[in-house]
Parts: sequence; C-alpha cells; structure tokens
Amino acid sequence: MDFAFFLLIILAFHNSGQILTKKLIFSGPGEAFLFSTALGSVLISAIMTALVFSGGISSAICGVILGVFFLVGWKNLRHLKQAINIFSSQQSTDGLKNMAQSFLGLLVLLSIGLALAPAFATDALVYHLAVPKAFLQAGGLVNLPNNIYSFFPQQIEMLYLFALALGSDSLAQLTGLGIVFLLLFALWQYSKEKVGESYAWLTPLIFISTPTFFNVASSAYIDLQAAAYIFLAFYSWENGCTRKQPSWFFLMTLFAGAAVATKLTTAIILPLAFLGLAIHGRNHKNTSQTVRQCLMLVLGSLLMLSPWLARNYFFTSNPLAPFFMSFFGGENGINWDVARSQLQFQYFSSFGMGHGIFDFFSLPINLTFFSEQNSLKFDGKIGILYLLLLPALLGLSRKTIPAIIVSSVLLIFWFMQTQQIRFLAPAFAFLSVLLVSGLAQLFQKNKIGKKEKLFFTTILALGILFNTSLIMKEWFRINPLSYILKKESREQFLTRQIRAYPSYQDANEMLAEKDQVLLVYMRNFGYLMDRPFFSDTFNEAYTLTDIIDKGVYAADILNRLKIRGITHVLFNFDYVFGKDSALTMGERAIFKNFLNLHGEQLSAKNGFLLYRFMLDSKTGNQNKNSGFNFEGH
Repeated sequence: MDFAFFLLIILAFHNSGQILTKKLIFSGPGEAFLFSTALGSVLISAIMTALVFSGGISSAICGVILGVFFLVGWKNLRHLKQAINIFSSQQSTDGLKNMAQSFLGLLVLLSIGLALAPAFATDALVYHLAVPKAFLQAGGLVNLPNNIYSFFPQQIEMLYLFALALGSDSLAQLTGLGIVFLLLFALWQYSKEKVGESYAWLTPLIFISTPTFFNVASSAYIDLQAAAYIFLAFYSWENGCTRKQPSWFFLMTLFAGAAVATKLTTAIILPLAFLGLAIHGRNHKNTSQTVRQCLMLVLGSLLMLSPWLARNYFFTSNPLAPFFMSFFGGENGINWDVARSQLQFQYFSSFGMGHGIFDFFSLPINLTFFSEQNSLKFDGKIGILYLLLLPALLGLSRKTIPAIIVSSVLLIFWFMQTQQIRFLAPAFAFLSVLLVSGLAQLFQKNKIGKKEKLFFTTILALGILFNTSLIMKEWFRINPLSYILKKESREQFLTRQIRAYPSYQDANEMLAEKDQVLLVYMRNFGYLMDRPFFSDTFNEAYTLTDIIDKGVYAADILNRLKIRGITHVLFNFDYVFGKDSALTMGERAIFKNFLNLHGEQLSAKNGFLLYRFMLDSKTGNQNKNSGFNFEGH
C-alpha cells in the first residue's frame, strides 16, 4: 500500500509542477518530467507549510490534495509514458552502458527495500520524522522547545508530513527516496546531453554507489534531497544561459531557495547563484535584467524561509534560533543556550582528519582508506570508485568550468565546516558529473580500441563491485526482507535495530496521557514516543544535572520536577551510573539516593531503565520492590 501511495505522490508532484512549467521549452520528455516533478515537490511542500501555519493539517485534507492533483493532471499520463519509454530502448551492445544499468538497477531495488522497512535511522527519529509527526498530531504548528532541530526550516519535512498523513514512516522514506531518484535522473539527463547516453549511466551510478549516500537515501534524511535542489538550480542556470529563456532563472531561484530551506548549510549556493547571474548579465550586457534576477533570487529565498523565520521569532524572539543566540537571544523560549551551542560547534568541527592545507590535499586518500562509519573520522564511507576515477579530471574541457567552480566551492566549504561524508553529497553530485565528462573526453580524444575499453570497463566494474559489496553487507545486516515478507513484526524489526526500542514501547504503554517522561541519554528518538516527553539536545543529561545541582535535598528536586511537569524518567544506565557516566560522582550518588526514596522502577530492558517519580511522597519509599534496583537486568 505504501508503495502504491508513493507512486501517486510522485504523480502528484509531476502534475502540480506542470502548472509552473507550461511555458518552458524542454529538450525532451525526460527533462520535462524531471523539472515538473521536482517543482511539484517544492509546490506541495509550500502547500503543506501553509496548512501547518493555518492549523489545517489532517489525513483527510492531505488525501484531498493528493486526489485533486491526480485528477487535475490525469491527461499528463501520456507525457509520463513518453518519459518512461526513454528507459525501455532496445538492448545495447555497449558493455559499459549495460554494466552501469545493471548495477544501477540493483542499487535502486535495494534502496526501495530499505525504504519499505520501518524507520530506524537516528536523525529521522530525532527530528526529520519526529517534527512532522508532532505537527500532524497537533493538527498544525506546535512549539517544540526541547528539540533545537525543530527550529530549522522544514522544506523536506513538509513532504514527510504529507506522507505520514497518508501512510506510515515507510511512505515518508519512499517519498524522500523519490527526491533522490530525481537527483539520479537529473545526473543522467544532464550527462546524456553533455557526453552521450553510454557514459551518462555512469554518473548516477558513481554517486549512489557511494556507501554513505546509499544508506541515507532511503532513511528519511535531507542531505541528498538538498543536493538534488542544488544540482537542479545549477541545471536551470545553465539552461537559462544557453536557451535564452528567462523563466529558467525563475526555476533556479525556486530550487536555490528550496535547497536552503531544506538544509541551512547549503546557503553557500546563494553567492554562487549571484555570481552565475552576474556572469550571464555581463556576457549579454544587460545590467537591468541582472539586477532584477538577483532581486528575484533574494526575495524568492526569503519567501521560502520567511515562515520558519517568523515561527522562530514568535516562539523565541530570535528568527535565527538556535543560532546567533549571543546577538538575538532566545534562551527563554528554547531549551538551548550559547554555552551548549559552542560545545556542539566544537564537536562538529572535530569530524574529519584536520583542517590544514596538507589535510585538504590528502582528502582523496583519507576519505578512501581511513574514513569510518559512526566515527569522528568522517562518519561514513565513500568506497574506492572516486579515487580510481580521479585521473579522468585531466580530460575536462573549458565547458565544464562552471561545474568545476561550484564543486570546488562546495568541497572547500564542507572542508572548513563539519567533515561528515553525508554532507559531501552536493559537492560529489557535481564531482560525479565531472568525472564522467573527463572520462568521455579522454576516450574520445585518444580514440581507444576495444581492448583498452574492455580493460577500463573491468577496472571500473571492480571498483563498483567493491562499493556495492560494502552496501550489500550493510543491507544484509539490516535485513529488511524479513519485515517486508512478514517473517517478523514491526516491533521485532525495530528491536533488532534499536536497543532502546522495548523501553520506548514500555514508556508508551505505562504512561498516562498527562504524564511526561524525562529522556536521559536515550538518543532523543522522539518519533518513537507517543507520550509527552522532555529531553535535551546534544548534552542529554543537562536537565537532570541542572535539577540535581540546584539543590541536593529531595524536597528541592521534587519541587523542580513538579515545576517542569516531569513525572517519569527513562535513562541509559551506562551513561548515568555506569562506566561511561556523564554525571559526577556526587550527582550519581544524589540521583541514586533520590530514586531509592522517591522512585518506582517500572521497566529495565537492555540497559535502559524507566522510573516513575512519587512526587507526592513525603515519608520516603515504603515499597521494597521500588527504588533503585538494576541487578539481574
């Protein structure tokens, strides 16, 4: 059912997007489908944003929106068929093309399999799905002061909200994956026009066979979706420069604004867009038109960001919360402060293997051989394919200079900020195009024979096979087929992926609607919570230690819990009382004594404990089975 709704959502994107692209002249049905569908995702996100701010969100309304855009554009199905026919050409004798198509088809199927399984990726559960879920439950905009990520712009999250209203988190993951498929299609379409169809299939394959990119593609994240909008903005700019249609610059503005509203760190593309407009204006000696286009870019980007900036100002008095709090304030409206912001910045800056000049030129080696998943060493893997293809950059022509500039700026910006591999997606989308373009140029200039091409194809296949093996290893570890084939339940699947999941289930079952649980080092999986909860971003023991440190007496602690409305606590034993504890010896002793006097243990599973606070107790704990007890769990 989720997959059927996914196809309907993509069709709704396409039909709604055609409203904005009627006057554009495309190079073919493929390009028409690409830009119409991508624009439709931006349009539906804007509609969902309007509904959220007006308090009109419900499953019924989202169903009506889906139905309306399906009926309005049902005549477009014949154009959609023309786009699909692009991929149904006769079997080619080109070994390179057939190899690329085979690997790409396999990876597409594997990614769909992962998306059909329940969501379990960290950031998805913390905010990409948790925030839309909260909006859907409230029927509109709601303040989430304990989740600083909820104060980010929510461009893609609005699409996830649309999907959650129509189905499950699997549908949300499929919807995010649909935007990734648009990116892959854009890479193929762009390369086909520049270097020909045979080499074009390599471009999306190189990108999606990057293990980390593949992993986040179907996980309801936003990194690859932001890369899609950035690349489409560049694609639109090039079309505007070469086809003399000003409407393409309007599309560039929409995609650039959508990219920034998806991920704030992509704001670096705005000065690049201004540069592109300035270069085009100088070449055509039309200053007034350039000024209008730049003004349109500014206003368009602000328009897409303005609802979220206004939301932040309303709740915190700081439109840029949780950033620049030392200038604009906002600490009273959000569970965050300057000190924690600085600690978080230092943490994110520690990713990678250095920020010096030598470290920058060592990136190909360091990223390929020393990167590690769930580690400060780039937190991911890129495989070996990019390193094998780097010599192809020597074949680049002058026509690729704009793409080289954009890719270089994005890479340098990433290097100077947080060096996590998934944040490399925008730069590597362009790098994939450049590698294939250089490769095609080298082959065409040197006119290599069949033996040389076979040798190169074999080396390339081995590189792709190595990357795919890393992907397959992780895929089989997750094993989504057990859930898809109904060999295990949703609960069994999530228990395999998330050690704390049984404890989250217990909290949902044991707490009443008016209760509120304090999460301490539970990784803040808000999407898993069906009951009110209080949590801290980044420093997950901040509230607990604040309550303890302000007064060590039980009566004081009870009073501070009552003020916050906290009735329960769910915590990770290792990070509170164990060897990895973030609490001081004194804080641990005070909290343990408090649990003995005023706590009742409700659950203890996999190292996670759920306690109820007896807030009205005056004489201490009279229940021998209550209090602090972790033996045997």
